Amino acid sequence: MTSALEEKLRAAFSPEQAHLLAEVIREAYDDVVKAKDFNELKAIVADLAQAQKRTEERVEELAAAQKRTEERVEELAQAQKRTEERVEELAAAQKRTEERVEELAQAQKRTEERVEELAAAQKRTEERVEELAQAQKRTEERVEELAAAQKRTEERVDQLAAAVDRLSAAQERTERAVRQLARQVGGLSEALGGSLEDLALEVVPEILEYRWGMEIEFCDRDTLPLRNGQYEFDLVIRGQVQGQPVLVLGEVKSNITESEVERFLNLVAQVEASEEIRPLFFGYRLERAAKDLIRERGAVMVSTRGKYFPE
Repeated sequence: MTSALEEKLRAAFSPEQAHLLAEVIREAYDDVVKAKDFNELKAIVADLAQAQKRTEERVEELAAAQKRTEERVEELAQAQKRTEERVEELAAAQKRTEERVEELAQAQKRTEERVEELAAAQKRTEERVEELAQAQKRTEERVEELAAAQKRTEERVDQLAAAVDRLSAAQERTERAVRQLARQVGGLSEALGGSLEDLALEVVPEILEYRWGMEIEFCDRDTLPLRNGQYEFDLVIRGQVQGQPVLVLGEVKSNITESEVERFLNLVAQVEASEEIRPLFFGYRLERAAKDLIRERGAVMVSTRGKYFPE
């Protein structure tokens, strides 16, 4: 009986519960319980079965709730992880913000120092402006003085203008006299130049024969070709010195200057000739600088008195 009852009870209860209920029923049956008591027992068993069913349903609900809780906990864990990452980002941003604030604090400090410098500069500028204002005042006073002096000067100029008018007439007469004198001097200069060249043609060959032992073959004015044209030389002497052909090119000037020496030597350097070329100067006076240049460049000078340089 117990085994059959236990099998039936397992349909609604767990094996342990079914076994326990079967034992209880068997013991009750053994005590010859009444039908009324057995009905009460059945009611109790039915209540237990309903309670067990509700318990299992509740357990199922709790299992589903537990699953949802675990899923929610996982979501919260992921959210927590994201929150921690975000907090870490915010911490880094906060650190950068603090560093930037420190930079701004330093910049503010430098700005305050610069403002202090500008304030000092402004003070110096104001002082300088005040000095300029005083200088301007003195300048205006000086301008007033100059205006008065200018007025006096204009009055003096008017007086001088009248004198100039008187002098202009005298100047015009003087200029006419100077032009007349210039024409006379020009004629004299041409005559003197011609005379110096003629004198050079007479004196220089004799000096060269004496100084160099030169055998004269030609002595006169002559035009020679240059690399870039031609030039009429005042004195051209051809001959031989110790059996070697020599060409002497002379410049005749009353006053021989350094610039004249430089110009003539540059001309001589452009002459192309087969014989040796020797530059020579003839005149009344010789500047010291011209004398030094003649010696330096290996040229010679013969004066109108027959003096030979360099000795």
